[in-house]
Amino acid sequence: MYSLILVIALTMVPFPSLSSGKMYQPKNDKKIFGTPRPYTRQQQIQRGTREEKKFTTCRLMKTIKSRTTGQQACIYRGGNRTFELMYEDNCPKQYQCVYNPGQEEPNIDSVIESLNQIKK
Repeated sequence: MYSLILVIALTMVPFPSLSSGKMYQPKNDKKIFGTPRPYTRQQQIQRGTREEKKFTTCRLMKTIKSRTTGQQACIYRGGNRTFELMYEDNCPKQYQCVYNPGQEEPNIDSVIESLNQIKK
């Protein structure tokens, strides 16, 4: 009976642990082990270091021909007054364009005039 009490009393007394194990100590006090991998595209978007482009469906609003060059231009309109101007022979009915709200409707002749002025 006394031996049972003695065993219980000895197990209740805290003893320092002697099993520290081998700890790795890096050479030259390096803190980074290996080379860090670059962040993925999704991680960059979530961290805010990369802006994700927003797209909207742009539908064909009208096709016009320029008075000066005779080229056919396609004017597309997307959500929240997003306009796109493309020079195409065959205009698709719709496509995914970059969302850029609050624009004015493009005028093909003013665009061509500005391009001609840049070329001079």
